[in-house]
Amino acid sequence: MAAMASGSAVAAHTFVNDNGDSLTIDGRFEARYQDNGGDSDPVWNSGSSRFGLKGVKQLDNDWEGFGHAEWGYNSGSNGSEIYDRLLYAGVEHEKYGKIAAGTKQWSTFYDVAWFTDMGRTYGTRGSNVYNLTDWGISSGTGRAANSLTYRNNLGDLKYGFTYQTTRTGVELTGTGKGAPTATLKNGIGASVLYPLAPGLTVGAAYHQNEVTDLVGIDPSNMKDGDTARIGLLGLNYSTDNYFLGLTYHVADSWEVAGNSEFFDSRGGELYTHYHFDNGFRATFNANYMTETDGRAEGYERKTFTPGVEYHFTKNTFLLWAEYQFDEGKDKWNGSEFVNSDDKFSAGIRYYF
Repeated sequence: MAAMASGSAVAAHTFVNDNGDSLTIDGRFEARYQDNGGDSDPVWNSGSSRFGLKGVKQLDNDWEGFGHAEWGYNSGSNGSEIYDRLLYAGVEHEKYGKIAAGTKQWSTFYDVAWFTDMGRTYGTRGSNVYNLTDWGISSGTGRAANSLTYRNNLGDLKYGFTYQTTRTGVELTGTGKGAPTATLKNGIGASVLYPLAPGLTVGAAYHQNEVTDLVGIDPSNMKDGDTARIGLLGLNYSTDNYFLGLTYHVADSWEVAGNSEFFDSRGGELYTHYHFDNGFRATFNANYMTETDGRAEGYERKTFTPGVEYHFTKNTFLLWAEYQFDEGKDKWNGSEFVNSDDKFSAGIRYYF
């Protein structure tokens, strides 16, 4: 650390030595207030606080080596723990692309899914990127576990591939002892992105897993060796003050409902904001997902979330608040899916 810091700092929390090797320290602190509605009591917690280290090493023949580790921190109603969010390393070349291996890293599916993953607490419930009980880690659409990724470009066209090795004991629904589990094998994904105009990008992504070793669950439409798959289309437009993201997915047995059934689905998300010159930002996101094969007995997600933010320093230090109106039927009461309560959250966040 001392050796890296002895070089000249080229940006906040980035240190570079005489060889061009760099170390970046980043993350965020957050204090969050949440009211989940109904009979639950409002709570305080650490929100999405995290800390990360990124390193780049200059190698021969214009190659670079890199590594990234990131940890999250829970406190308050989240419990009290430090947990790993990202850990990967790899090499990169301007011509030959970027390859990385890790226990957790953002998948190529997320290269499109992030277009609408911009809410402070709520949202990203229509694209099905955050599925199963660990929110897309085991399945590979979020921070993909046990994965290899490759990314490169052909002119303006960007493309990428993800491969995941076997993941055992993946919890399908519920948590803790006795939860149904499965093994996921041969996770394969790909993405493409293309800029249609200045600030406007279109993208498509795909991912699939072989599902085996089902334990504690006997679904009517899934057996050992079947494939779960999902496809996603996305559109992103941004300027200095305006942002718009749209995504739409179609999936086959990608998610498991509270009635312990894998189900086919389709759905979409919208996220948008406008950042005023005085530091205020108005935000809105909408999420919709429905089952399409009858296995989930009318399961439906439908949320609308307006929000307001004040940025003391744009995208660095801010206050924010969101209110989620829930109009769907996604809470299993033991016999049917019913509507969930509306929710409210607010917080203060500092990116460093």
